[in-house]
Amino acid sequence: MRKLRLYLDSSILGWALNRSNPARFAEANILLKQIAEDKFTGVYSWVSEWEIKAAPEHIAKKLWQKVEKAKLKPVTMRLSKQADELAQRYCDEKIVPSDFKADALHIAVATLCKADALVSYNFEHIVSLEVMVAVNQVNKALNLNEIFLCQPQEVIISAS
Repeated sequence: MRKLRLYLDSSILGWALNRSNPARFAEANILLKQIAEDKFTGVYSWVSEWEIKAAPEHIAKKLWQKVEKAKLKPVTMRLSKQADELAQRYCDEKIVPSDFKADALHIAVATLCKADALVSYNFEHIVSLEVMVAVNQVNKALNLNEIFLCQPQEVIISAS
């Protein structure tokens, strides 16, 4: 079986530092560890870079350490124009509110870089069956690949 390509949005990195929800903290760190162990290919984009740069400096430094330790690979900016257009389509179709275009951009980049899944803790605008079905209807109409929108527990390999 081929290794799955996972696009991580910045919520995964954030929860890997945030101990306020022990389950999310543990899941995010297990996923990052499994990526570092080469069980998955993990990627992130310039959208996460913007979000990390917006964090306070001491937090941003820890987030970049998580990226490096997990050996996450950046998605190239060559997709930025196409991603922006696709994200706008998701907003125009009212799949993601226009005020949250960064969330639509995460989905668009994950789709265009041919990730198998976008892994996130954003249950409002990304991880929901309704969003996933609507996104994949748009993707199918545009002859793009389907994307699985999920939370870490759905991809973590159990230790059985």
